[in-house]
Amino acid sequence: MSTPRRTVLKHLGAAALVSTGAAVVGASSASAAVAEDDILLDSYTGTDDEKLTAALAAAKASSPRRAIRLSGRAHTFTQTRTTFSGLRILGPNVGWQNPEIAGTGGALPQCTVTLNCGSGARSWLVGTATTYNVMVAGITFKSSNAVTQFYHHPFSAGTSYATTLDTLSFYGFKHVLGTPADPFSMTLVTTKGSWTCVAVQDTQFSLRGSDNFLWVAGDMNYGWQGANGGKYLMRFSNLSKTAVRHLYLTARGGSRAILVEGPASQQGGLDISDCVIEGQNANDPAMGALVVVKGGGVSLTNTKLNFGMARPSDFTDQRDTALIMVQGGTALITNTWTNRASATPESVPVVAVSGGLAYVSLLIGMGGNWSGKPRVVRTGGTLVPDATVTAA
Repeated sequence: MSTPRRTVLKHLGAAALVSTGAAVVGASSASAAVAEDDILLDSYTGTDDEKLTAALAAAKASSPRRAIRLSGRAHTFTQTRTTFSGLRILGPNVGWQNPEIAGTGGALPQCTVTLNCGSGARSWLVGTATTYNVMVAGITFKSSNAVTQFYHHPFSAGTSYATTLDTLSFYGFKHVLGTPADPFSMTLVTTKGSWTCVAVQDTQFSLRGSDNFLWVAGDMNYGWQGANGGKYLMRFSNLSKTAVRHLYLTARGGSRAILVEGPASQQGGLDISDCVIEGQNANDPAMGALVVVKGGGVSLTNTKLNFGMARPSDFTDQRDTALIMVQGGTALITNTWTNRASATPESVPVVAVSGGLAYVSLLIGMGGNWSGKPRVVRTGGTLVPDATVTAA
């Protein structure tokens, strides 16, 4: 029979830890539990890395797996760790936290971890084989070396299966999940809770796989400013049958927001909905495209698409022609609100199709500076527009 503690962790991933170790109350459950079921990091001696080494050994030897619980303090880890099935690293509780906010009476952030590692195979967490049921929850991660990656699981090592990542924040990271050259391989992964990514050094999310639920039960606020050569905030590389929700992506200046790519054999079903994808505002826009589709199958639904294409001549890697560029694959673009940047003429297309197939419907210009309908264009491929746009 499972204990109340394990039941809480199975469904919630974390609970509020009473510092006396006497009782724990689940974040959304009234079930009480005892702290003895957790492996408390601070029950070990030595540096934080030495404590984590001991805690990981205890967790790996436990059956069923016990969670490693951090304290409500600042931690520092520098060693790369290989993941294993059932690994769980939890903060003292789960709740919204932002590494840029301080002076709130100890409420934010609740648990911080500074990671000074590398990227790729030198990331903090690295999958070297298919793993099941890894969980990390309730932690604000920081990096001060500008080269750290949080979690790397390449396709060559199998897949991260049924992983749950809950209420995490990242400050100053090179990458969070995967790299553009070697995306994070994921199956039945759930990301949930409120996330924040700030002071980013490169693309935070490069993902591949299928059957995932990303921020469906959560949200993420993530921005990037600067002349970074048109890098993307998020890259979906052969990611299919996956729901992505509630992203607030701010691609200012030289960054782009989303790249979708996949082979002709890709099964489609990357459904992105209820997101804001934009430059900062009308006077601090993105200089080029916000979304580029090069392959695969993607739907963009209920999207707020704003403030791009202000100065596309800044880029040399490709010629940006619209807020959404469809160069291959299949794209379904529907229920879209769009606002123009001050420097972007109305003649600049919202959607440009040069390859593949794009369906565009219910595209509405907002902000009071449209004299006509938003424009969509085709130079190749197939464009199927509706009556809400001007097609050329």
